[in-house]
Amino acid sequence: MQKIALDRRAFSGLCLTLLLIGYNIGVMPPLMPPIVRELDSSIGSIQSVLVLFSLVTASFAPTTENLCRRYGRKRIFLGGLLLYAVGIAITAFTSDMAVMVLSFSLIAGLAATPLVSAPWAIMDAAFDGKAAQQATLGFILCSVLGGLTGGILGGLIGSQFGWRWAFLPTFGIIILVLLLSKSIPNILPARSDPIDWVGGLFSFLGLGSILLGIGLAGEYGWWFPKRVFSIAGVVIPPFAVSIVPTLIAVGVVCLGLFAFWQRQLAAQSRTGASLLRVGLLRKRPFIVGLLVAMLHTLITTGVQFNLYQFLPTLLPLNPFQVALMVLPYNLTMVVVIIILLKFITLDDWIPPKYDVQLGLMLLSLGLWLLYRAIGQQITAQSLMPALIVMGIGSGLFLAYISGLTHSAASPEERPESTGIYNPVQNLGSSLGRGILGTMLIYFVSQRIVDSILKLLDKNLSGIQRQETIATLQAMIQTYSRPEVRAEFDKLPAAIQPLLPDIINQAATDGIRTVLLVSLLVSGLCLGLTTALPKYPLRRR
Repeated sequence: MQKIALDRRAFSGLCLTLLLIGYNIGVMPPLMPPIVRELDSSIGSIQSVLVLFSLVTASFAPTTENLCRRYGRKRIFLGGLLLYAVGIAITAFTSDMAVMVLSFSLIAGLAATPLVSAPWAIMDAAFDGKAAQQATLGFILCSVLGGLTGGILGGLIGSQFGWRWAFLPTFGIIILVLLLSKSIPNILPARSDPIDWVGGLFSFLGLGSILLGIGLAGEYGWWFPKRVFSIAGVVIPPFAVSIVPTLIAVGVVCLGLFAFWQRQLAAQSRTGASLLRVGLLRKRPFIVGLLVAMLHTLITTGVQFNLYQFLPTLLPLNPFQVALMVLPYNLTMVVVIIILLKFITLDDWIPPKYDVQLGLMLLSLGLWLLYRAIGQQITAQSLMPALIVMGIGSGLFLAYISGLTHSAASPEERPESTGIYNPVQNLGSSLGRGILGTMLIYFVSQRIVDSILKLLDKNLSGIQRQETIATLQAMIQTYSRPEVRAEFDKLPAAIQPLLPDIINQAATDGIRTVLLVSLLVSGLCLGLTTALPKYPLRRR
């Protein structure tokens, strides 16, 4: 791969781009309560907005890489930046939930695809060796700082001036990126390849269907339907199964067709027109690193998302105060990455594989400490040790996993490697919010129903109990808070004084159960790391 020159202004612009995306993803969780109140929406709806954002960004990634090879990376990057500004502007001014889905999930999600991939692709073309390792850590640091800034600064602005103003820093960052982007080299394609629209359609439908199915699981059920899914009065599917497995099955079929199509293009010696080199997916170190990184993202995103839902239930906290309680995790992760960036040569101290494993062990320890802390009287001080240990673990993990994974790709495969790796991390983020977030609401609903039935001395059949739990779960995810309170007010007067304690205990038990599940996933993640190489493969 021919190397290009990249000055500090251009590198700063790319770093700010990743910070920009991280900010707007990080700002949404603390803004959920005021958005729900003002738009008369629900936590489940805001969760779906975030899931759909990741869905669109992940699904469009292969086609974006194809467009970059045809029109040049800088042109697509700048177009994405301007479209992103439009999407966030509409989001900030909207008064309708459907418009927020269109603006944030679809417009901004689509625009974010080249903004996420361009910095990594340009970095690969500009740096080698230790410089590339330091640039990688710099990008990771900026992404983490973006999420941290979104949670803290965005939460503060949202609490003091209203949630709409929390998006204001976005436009300042966009202006800075536009000014600095003048120094970004205009990487022209070596040849003008035809755009693989067929592959793009299959990849979008495949990833999109799977992620959409995961996003709808909480509302419609993983297998047995909690409610009917219909379009223009037509029930889909026309039998007693949720829409979720149907969408996932369609997605798997489309991804299979995508893989077949790519093989066909390669066999016809038209690889220049294909979206991805499927041969990269046959390399075991790449696949293992991809899965390990995705599972880590699933755990950390899901746990943080659930803390933003859980803490306001037990404590009288505004979004800014919740962000402050979660701050030790992100802050510690930033400090660890900075230390590694400044003082340590990544693969000369101990094998990077062992650093990845140590990071996962510390993450698991932190999850266990968090489990124990939530079982006691919850304060910011009681949660801090667990969050700090988790932050150290994630910092170590993130510093090394990317290099080990991408080392399996040849220089010619690096754009494709990035084009796969980043969307899969978005998939992990969606899975974290979709699976762990849905699990929390399910377990909370289960505990509330069982506690109320016990107090009323009522017995329901297994089917009736599950239907009641599903109804409450759907209410929590789709009703506004005043509507949920109105439903609870219909309960017998004898239950009303005990209801706050029931809800608090249910929330505590629910998040502790989810933390145990996260521990199991972390153990699976640690087991997979045994198949990673000790050092980056290109070093050998």
